[in-house]
Amino acid sequence: MNSSDGGKQQSEQRSSLFMRLRSRIRYGTSLRGKLIVLVLAVALVVVGALFWFSLASLWTSITAIYESRARSVAAVISKSIQEKDYILYYSEELDADIGRLLDRYEAVMGITVVGRSARGFLVVASTDPTTVGILSTEDEQLRFETLSKVKVERDWAGDTSFLRAYHPIFAGADLIGVVLVDMSLAEQAQYISRLSLQYGVASIVGFFLLGGLLYMALRSIVTKPVRHIAQAMSAVSQRKYDIEVAVPFRRIAGTRQRDEVSQLIDGFNLMTKVIYSHEQELLKLVVLDELTGTYTLDHLQAELERELHKTRRYKHPTSLLLVELAGLEERTSTETDDVLVRTASFLLGNLRNVDVLFRIGKYRFASLLPETPPDGAAIAAKRLGGRTADVTTQYDFAVDLSITHVGWGEDGAPAIDQVISLITGPLNELRE
Repeated sequence: MNSSDGGKQQSEQRSSLFMRLRSRIRYGTSLRGKLIVLVLAVALVVVGALFWFSLASLWTSITAIYESRARSVAAVISKSIQEKDYILYYSEELDADIGRLLDRYEAVMGITVVGRSARGFLVVASTDPTTVGILSTEDEQLRFETLSKVKVERDWAGDTSFLRAYHPIFAGADLIGVVLVDMSLAEQAQYISRLSLQYGVASIVGFFLLGGLLYMALRSIVTKPVRHIAQAMSAVSQRKYDIEVAVPFRRIAGTRQRDEVSQLIDGFNLMTKVIYSHEQELLKLVVLDELTGTYTLDHLQAELERELHKTRRYKHPTSLLLVELAGLEERTSTETDDVLVRTASFLLGNLRNVDVLFRIGKYRFASLLPETPPDGAAIAAKRLGGRTADVTTQYDFAVDLSITHVGWGEDGAPAIDQVISLITGPLNELRE
């Protein structure tokens, strides 16, 4: 096998796996389960968006507060320097001002006053005495030269982040110095962490509360009525017509009905009554099998005679599908009846509207396929055979459902008696 064949086989396997998974999700899960997933997804998106927005707003607000603090501290030092005129020399008063600010603001990590001299910008006062008198680096000199207003930036010292405020000091239009204030963000981080935890707990509570309310609303409006309709439809498919889907409360006469679920319930209840009434009339004509609701062998004989006449005279093809159940001989009458009714429902659901179904034996059904050649009947038999698991896997005992076909085309058709004898006899002869 070459690489292209291998790639094609892998692609087909993936496609088959996807189709099985899609079928299992679509048909193997209840409406309630789908709604729960949908509701939780919606609640998660809504609450998650609110949580993100609240946290982002909180972070922005707290950061703005800390930036304002840093600006305030820098402004106090700048004002003190400008009023007392001790920028270019060491002063105990400047140290005292710095100390008072450190006592006032616990988050302040350090304050540095840089003055402009003939050699450039140098440190004239600082909470770190070892830096006093040190000339600023070239990058710092360039930054200070271009400083025209207060700037606040986030900086890092190892793994610790902090805010640094740059406040220029002017004498008239001349820049004479810069005040640097470093403010720790540890308190901010603790505050944000605490509020984030509170927001997280509130979001989880809101998630389940919103999800629960949405689910309860959808369950009351959609899931519960649809489940009742599905159960009633299942009962009707078993030919139990004495069932009616109840509504939550009675509609007041004259109220215009716009609710689709209520319309569906009313339509279903009316449909079951009409079906039951029509079936009772048909049973009086003895054309319907009382158990399965399919047509009888006598009715097949009349319909088949008409189709075979078309085949003999006008060369119109006619075919029959023959379906036989095995494994019911030792089962109870209740089990047998249930299998027969389910099989009839399965065949009616998978045949064309023009393909009429008949019960022609105790465990045998036949479907008349008008205008269908034998090759078309073979395709239909194969298609049905691939879906028989919908019947055979529904019981805890073995049930076998075999399908064969017979048809006539341009060569004409035998007499009706021969055909009836053929389809009511052993099916092994047809398979051979």
